[in-house]
Amino acid sequence: MNAAGTTLASCCVCCKEIPLAAALTPEGAEYVGHFCGLECLQRFKARAEGEATATTPSAERGKADQVQAPRRP
Repeated sequence: MNAAGTTLASCCVCCKEIPLAAALTPEGAEYVGHFCGLECLQRFKARAEGEATATTPSAERGKADQVQAPRRP
């Protein structure tokens, strides 16, 4: 809370302090994320999607995409 009595939250991306009443607040299963605007929310989502694909082993991703040539005896 600031001197004016407004409850503040920090943006999850840029850490800017924003009034809680003005924050975008997508809720997750384990936490609530506060964002100062749509740009920071989109940056957060893009980063989360990038991390999700980065944690998938490339060998597992490749198995679904590969077509194996028939083996010759």
